[in-house]
Amino acid sequence: MADLINLNITYLHSSLSNAGSQWTVSPAMLAVASASALIVGTTYFLKAGSDPTRIPQLGGFSIANAWVFFSKRYEFLVANHARGYEMFSFNVLQHKVVAMSGVEPRHVFFHDKNLAFQEGYALLMGASPKLEDIKVEVDSSENVSALNKRLAKILRRDRLQDVIPTLFSDVNKRMEAWGKEGRLNPFDKINNLVFQMTVRMASCSELATNYDDLQRMNELYWKLEKSATPVGLLLPWLPSQARRDKKEATRGLFDLISHYITLRRNAEVPSSDAFDFLIAEGEKDEEIVAFVLSVIFAGVINTGMLSCWTTIYLGAHPEWKAKAVAEIQKLIETHTDTTSTLPLHQRLSAIPISAWEDEMPVLELVTRETLRISNNGTLLRRNVVEDIAVAGKTLPRGAFMAYQMGDVHLNATYYPDPLKWDPARFAGGSAQNASPYIGWGTGRHPCSGMKVAKFEVKMILALMLTRYEYTLVDAAGAPTMQIPEPNRNDIHQARPKTDCFIKFKKVME
Repeated sequence: MADLINLNITYLHSSLSNAGSQWTVSPAMLAVASASALIVGTTYFLKAGSDPTRIPQLGGFSIANAWVFFSKRYEFLVANHARGYEMFSFNVLQHKVVAMSGVEPRHVFFHDKNLAFQEGYALLMGASPKLEDIKVEVDSSENVSALNKRLAKILRRDRLQDVIPTLFSDVNKRMEAWGKEGRLNPFDKINNLVFQMTVRMASCSELATNYDDLQRMNELYWKLEKSATPVGLLLPWLPSQARRDKKEATRGLFDLISHYITLRRNAEVPSSDAFDFLIAEGEKDEEIVAFVLSVIFAGVINTGMLSCWTTIYLGAHPEWKAKAVAEIQKLIETHTDTTSTLPLHQRLSAIPISAWEDEMPVLELVTRETLRISNNGTLLRRNVVEDIAVAGKTLPRGAFMAYQMGDVHLNATYYPDPLKWDPARFAGGSAQNASPYIGWGTGRHPCSGMKVAKFEVKMILALMLTRYEYTLVDAAGAPTMQIPEPNRNDIHQARPKTDCFIKFKKVME
């Protein structure tokens, strides 16, 4: 109970304090907020009432519960589930949110056809760009299914195979800018590689080769992410700086992408780029923009973080790093001319996509374990049809659902010593290999971009591990084997709580 009291007081106080640049908060207001949080903390109990089918609801002020949900989501959910409740509910604005955990609730969350994916994220996801914020209308019938169909067309196997040499060339140019040796923050530089590749596959050559506009896009996405404050999410009517920033960033992205769509519409010779493909399919400009925004947002957040964390974990585990290097060398020897004097990136680009998918079991284990331990966000749904019976309780129509992935991935029942990075967990014959795993989605919503995301990660690692020698260092440049802790409360990206760096030296062209 004391932990929950401190959770409310500390998080609400710090969130309001940090919101000062977006919302003028007086000491009196902070005092009232802190006093309110204290009241919430001392009455922070779960109420079920006389109806045994009713999901227990958090007591206290709903605004305080909602505030902590947005500012410290992981700790909020874990702390309340730890009190013995598979499910509990609380309110966000006028909406009921049900936090779910356990075997039966998990099965319902991922498999019940009444639970809508897109509607779940509409309210509870913070920084994803929404064109309606800038009064741009997109067909209301558009949904995640339509997006996935577009994605499947754009990322068809033959199209991906054709673009591989260009992707390797893009990444090579970015890496060349690092220099022969130095120090870098992977959550900056390696993330930029993923951004480059994602834009290349989802837009057009003119945009993918304009580094100034790519940098502008990156800055606008970062501005969007920073706008996802509790103030902006819970008080959308308030004319806050966060709200203005989100609109400005969304407008900036819309205008920038629209410029390149117009450029391709007016081009005399069509290309094989994604924009030309979508234009030929009869897509409207605003539909193409919405598609690109969604693909880049999801791709950079998920694939970027996986690439960065895998680089870090391999740097701290030399035995697995050596296995990965050996696997990549074998791939090169099997599928390329070993006597060739071509640069590494060109040799790698000649390897067929089937080999990247089927002949890299070590990197499959490594990325699977990295995803399990580092990326444990909260997944969202909404019950849009009718009341649903779950574990003897009633999940009401209209309610939102929140499922914390750590309920599986960081659960010692499934994964003993869950915070230990151990890719061998998933080796053939291991009991843990049969444990529940939701890193790439499951049930009705598996990750539609999984194969491409895996390829991007393997591509970056192939260049990183064979072209460079690298070690982990701290902010002062001293060698370290200590892995930073992911900020599990980050709604969008599981970045480390503290800065981390790698010291690198180029050993192959």
